Amino acid sequence: MMKKKIHRIFIGLALATASMMILAPAYALDFAISGQVNRAALYADDGTSAKWFFVDNDNSSTRFRFRGSNDFEGGWKVGFLWEVEMQSNASNKVSMQNDADTTDVTFNERHMDVWIEKWGTLRLGQGDTATNGTSEVDLSGTDVAAYSSVDDVGGNFEFRDNGVGTGITVSDSRSNFDGLSRKDRVRYDTPRWAGFFASGSIEQQSQWDVAARYAGDFGWARFAAAAGYANFGTSSETRDDEISSSASMLFDFGLNFTASYAYQWRDNKNPWNLYGKIGYKFLEKHAASVQYSRTQNLSADDDKGDTFAIGYVFTPWESVEFYGTYRLYMLDRDEGSDPDDINIVMSGIRLKF
Repeated sequence: MMKKKIHRIFIGLALATASMMILAPAYALDFAISGQVNRAALYADDGTSAKWFFVDNDNSSTRFRFRGSNDFEGGWKVGFLWEVEMQSNASNKVSMQNDADTTDVTFNERHMDVWIEKWGTLRLGQGDTATNGTSEVDLSGTDVAAYSSVDDVGGNFEFRDNGVGTGITVSDSRSNFDGLSRKDRVRYDTPRWAGFFASGSIEQQSQWDVAARYAGDFGWARFAAAAGYANFGTSSETRDDEISSSASMLFDFGLNFTASYAYQWRDNKNPWNLYGKIGYKFLEKHAASVQYSRTQNLSADDDKGDTFAIGYVFTPWESVEFYGTYRLYMLDRDEGSDPDDINIVMSGIRLKF
């Protein structure tokens, strides 16, 4: 079944590519293919067992992207985006109990939407909701190694207490609460004004969200920020509303600061997350950072999921990045003893095309 699925997907990609090439001369369609491959080696130690894994880095997964657009009279512009993620051994799925092999290749349609641009941009289809990314603004240059979504690496590893599983994974105990993610939706972005723009989207199951973003370059520094509000509608029996925000500043001499805060209202508890990063870009091709985050009230009331991480990225060429990260995942339980910490080291390469 997996082979048949892979064949169907690649046949579809080939037909789409051929169609765009045929139609391009007649409709002056600007068409481009791009993407990336991101593979890494990951070593994990949960205090009881230690093991190596060869993974797809879910911080920025392997993907293929097809996009096209066309300008029309009157200042109208129309386009589409189709992006497919393909992962084998995703870094947020492997665990001591699951060191899957290549038979577990997964496909995910990240984007499949069309857009119209005139007085702002209207998007329809599968893609980013207004709040997606509002907790993840980051100018450090190390986000492929480490950023606010700390459970993208090692999220499925279970905390153990003296060798006994707690039933709580890294992902169960921490999150950056980054809005409504990607969904089938209709989304509108306002025109940009002085670096600002606002967005709103409506999804199925009565979900909706709004967000505002800013990006500016002052010469001596760059600054970017985002904030959003999301309502989960009828999609969840426990989650009601959520606010998410982040900001990042990069000085012209390389020093940078990034912070994120998010809060979620639930029926039985209100989890929140606070994240901070200090980084430095140097010698044009190097970037390093150190970060710390805390998620509270997620796995249980007053439980604290703390994460310490360092990241390094070397970019010898524009399309090639070598990176490494160390993670320390901690869980401070309100009731009972605290489990053993989880240590993870990951190193890999991202190739863009």
